[in-house]
Amino acid sequence: MYTNHIRDNTFYKGKEKRDVCFGSIAQKNMAFFLLILFMLTLVNCQVAQEGTFQKDYLSREKTNSIKGIFVVLILFSHYSQYVTLGGAYDAPYISLKNHLNQMVVAMFLFYSGYGMMESISKKGFAYIKAIPVRRFLKVLLNFDLAVCLFLILGMLQKHYYDIPTILWSLIGWESVGNSNWYIFAVLVLYLLTFIAFLPIRWCRGRAGGYLGAAILTILSIAFVYVQMKMDRPGYCYNTIILFALGFWYSLFKEKIEWLVMKNDLSYVFAVLLMVVVYVVSFRVRFTAGIEGYTVWAVAFTLLVVLFTMKISLHNAFLSWFGNHVFSVYILQRIPMQILQGTGRFQDHRYEFLILTFVTTIFLAMVFDRVTGKLFHRLTGK
Repeated sequence: MYTNHIRDNTFYKGKEKRDVCFGSIAQKNMAFFLLILFMLTLVNCQVAQEGTFQKDYLSREKTNSIKGIFVVLILFSHYSQYVTLGGAYDAPYISLKNHLNQMVVAMFLFYSGYGMMESISKKGFAYIKAIPVRRFLKVLLNFDLAVCLFLILGMLQKHYYDIPTILWSLIGWESVGNSNWYIFAVLVLYLLTFIAFLPIRWCRGRAGGYLGAAILTILSIAFVYVQMKMDRPGYCYNTIILFALGFWYSLFKEKIEWLVMKNDLSYVFAVLLMVVVYVVSFRVRFTAGIEGYTVWAVAFTLLVVLFTMKISLHNAFLSWFGNHVFSVYILQRIPMQILQGTGRFQDHRYEFLILTFVTTIFLAMVFDRVTGKLFHRLTGK
């Protein structure tokens, strides 16, 4: 999931990479799409009354709506790789995009980690045993089917790849035109979670949860530094730790809520404290190494969590995108590449983005229906 400076695929190389932009375009309109997204987030928005809080701020329904916002922002970001931005009406979006950087994926990792720890607390070792199939295999199967679609598209557009690239692309290490780094990271994190929580078979209860989260954190840090040692781009690893953060939040949720939700004063204090950390770390996020970026990422994530404690964003539009994150994320480049290849939308960015939205929604609906049935037939789940 690319957000700012660096693309997360290797589809465009040499002259193809230079040709990805359409060139000088009269229409400058990203601010309008950003405004539409903002207005949609306000539909059914609810603000907790004085002294009260949104108790279900981490429910599946509410977190899906937050994820829906960010997956749309990811679509915007990927779209911006195929057009030239820079007009007056593009400036607000460009500023937001540059500010967020990799934070568009922050809540996906955090919510995923939180949800898995909640399930481990309820189901114990039975949930851990199911991770290889219910989590790892399901994501890998869906991802490989999507990769096949990109291979077919590549052949139709006369883009061919060698066998090693194709094989590595099946686990997300390489790309055949698709977004890839995030899926590779998630697959590895699932395996690390499986390994980290194996001890709960013997060490149960809260102690087992703390032990598993500690092992997962250590393994996640090791995963980050291994990728750094291999000289992987920063976007491949600089948000990884947020997955483990979700586990720790689940474990300390009651204590956090007891402190923050005492009253509005304690809540405001927590927000101000996190804002200070955010501002300071934001200034050094690119100069203080991975440690500085990690502090900023954690501060951003916790600020979003604090925001949702008071303000509920939940509606059908956001929920749909939140429920189809994987398919929307992985398939959105297909219409983008097809439309870019036609050469007919050089002066019509409105149409380009609208067609991409509509096509992506259709592809996501079909893809999720097909893969859901396929996974059920293969596993009975």
